[in-house]
Amino acid sequence: MSLLMKGLTGLWRWVDARLPVQRAWDTHMAKYYAPKNFNFWYFFGVLSLLVLVNQLLTGIWLTMSYDPSAERAFGSVEYIMRDVDFGWILRYMHSTGASAFFIVVYLHMFRGLLYGSYKAPRELVWLFGMGIYLALMAEAFLGYVLPWGQMSYWGAQVIINLFGAIPYFGEGIVDWIRGDYLISGITLTRFFALHVVAVPLVLIGLVFLHLLALHEVGSNNPDGVEIKKHKDVNGIPLDGIPFHPYYTVHDLVPITVFLFVFCFIIFFMPEMGGYFIEKANFEHSNSLKTPEHIAPVWYFTPYYSMLRAVTFSIGPLTAKLLGFMVMAAAVAILFVLPWLDRSPVKSIRYKGNISRVAVVVFAASFVILGVLGIKAPTPARTGLAQFCTLLYFAYFVAMPFWTRFEKTRVEPERVTMDGGMGFWRALGVLGIVIALIVIPLKAVGSEATHDCGTIACDKIEVDHQDKASLQRGAQTFANYCMGCHGAKFSRWERVADDLDIPHGLVLENLVFGEQKIGDLMQASMSEESGKQWFGAPPPDLTLVTRARSPSWVYTYLRHFYVDPSRPVGVNNKVFQNVGMPHALLDLQGLAACAPGPSLAHNGGVRVDPLTSEPILDDPCGSYTLIQEGELSADEFDIAVYDLVNFMSYLANPVADKSRSIGYGVLLFLLILLVFVWLLNREYWKDIH
Repeated sequence: MSLLMKGLTGLWRWVDARLPVQRAWDTHMAKYYAPKNFNFWYFFGVLSLLVLVNQLLTGIWLTMSYDPSAERAFGSVEYIMRDVDFGWILRYMHSTGASAFFIVVYLHMFRGLLYGSYKAPRELVWLFGMGIYLALMAEAFLGYVLPWGQMSYWGAQVIINLFGAIPYFGEGIVDWIRGDYLISGITLTRFFALHVVAVPLVLIGLVFLHLLALHEVGSNNPDGVEIKKHKDVNGIPLDGIPFHPYYTVHDLVPITVFLFVFCFIIFFMPEMGGYFIEKANFEHSNSLKTPEHIAPVWYFTPYYSMLRAVTFSIGPLTAKLLGFMVMAAAVAILFVLPWLDRSPVKSIRYKGNISRVAVVVFAASFVILGVLGIKAPTPARTGLAQFCTLLYFAYFVAMPFWTRFEKTRVEPERVTMDGGMGFWRALGVLGIVIALIVIPLKAVGSEATHDCGTIACDKIEVDHQDKASLQRGAQTFANYCMGCHGAKFSRWERVADDLDIPHGLVLENLVFGEQKIGDLMQASMSEESGKQWFGAPPPDLTLVTRARSPSWVYTYLRHFYVDPSRPVGVNNKVFQNVGMPHALLDLQGLAACAPGPSLAHNGGVRVDPLTSEPILDDPCGSYTLIQEGELSADEFDIAVYDLVNFMSYLANPVADKSRSIGYGVLLFLLILLVFVWLLNREYWKDIH
């Protein structure tokens, strides 16, 4: 053993003499002295680094199975989700990581605003950080396009076309970015190359410079006091402690908490209600079908909201250029922040009341802009977005004036350990911020449409553990849906194994033609026949319940009614002027419209204020059965539920497996949290 240790020691000395590993470790970790009064807001720097590593590693694995072509990009993502061992975890880690990256970066930047981390001597630290933010925005946009779903395609269309507003050179820049005269496979290929190679190299370089500049001038702290001013006889800051082991151990606690939240989202709600993975991106891109509401992913929506606030207020010719300039200025103004703040103190703890009110209003207005950017525009929402845009820019434009003249408190000579305003006052400020966000949004937040077209959705709860229901649903799907529609991203073998159906039984009763058990679930109707019959091939149904929701599909299938004006003789309340025939006609029968209660916008039934009776003024508020079906109404509802339950499984076959793994992961992290908290307490017990 001693011989082995001697050999390793000799190897270490040989390497260190040629590569200064020990010196680098001492400079940036073991002998780098950080202020001992870091608080909650200082967790987000290390969390940003953690998410960056996650994105790089998961991105490498995803590229091994991704095909950057217009024909196969969407399908290759589904191949990763369904056929690659644990590919779904990698994809969810990457998609959730993209949103997590922006969450921690926004909070990291906000900490800089609170404690003046952009002020001298840390201007370069801030500028490199803003460079990271720009590179991150570019990286996120390029990656957003790669799944090649509907929102990927149309989001790219909107953002790229903004460059066309630049006078003289705009159209040329747009063509150069696309690589073609329209967004195509060439655009996708070059975006893939930039996302995987070019921008990550820039991002890593900027992170390196950011950390290098930070460790050169030293970290800021909640008091804004420079700890290098007070040193002992050995030149060590009196208010500093070595980053390692104290903060490497200390950061294990927030890292574990972050991983708990991160894994909860991955295993239980990876779409995050359509905010992390948008529902429209479960539909293949279609240049001939524009989504009802085009919006970028949530972390770009504050700037998108500013764009819309401008374009809805002036003429269309000028609006595009001015909107682009406002978006660019909203980011660019952050670069000059170190020279806008004229306050003699750094930290919000010692600034005046104007600064405190201003930063709270600024944070609330930024969040409001983000929420408004997700929602469809209305006159009231546009007005609020315009007001919040003014508040955003007013914060920076007015900063040189109020910071110069407001009354400030005297900074302490040494760092304090009292925690600033304390827990309860911090909670009160958080409550004020939430109120400033929620109240204006509620005032302009009324929706004008129902979840299911002209009616409210009939809510259902799918159950992928009910194998009998799934088996019945698979039979109905094969018999009534697959004549026209396919499920070409799923395989028969996977369905048979998950639903406990023998392969021979599947081949005998569910599979059409010469397909094999390992084949994808293709429709029996060819694309050419679909075009002849319906004008376009019927859409694939693999992901329809993720693109719409199980409740939407369930309601849609139950609300066909006779309409002689339509080419196929029926219409649908959920999908008005539908081009699809009533596929379940034999089971349900044919219904005709009858007068019934009128619905309010909130989904409830409108009532007479005097009699409290329902207002029966909707000519199609109910149905009359004019042709009997094979099933009673209750039996038909059960059959439709089984069908939707199967389609929900088909859209996300790993949902149950994800939850079962998730429980184990979360339990492990909870146990780990106890140990790292105890370890942290042991290391920090003598730090005062």
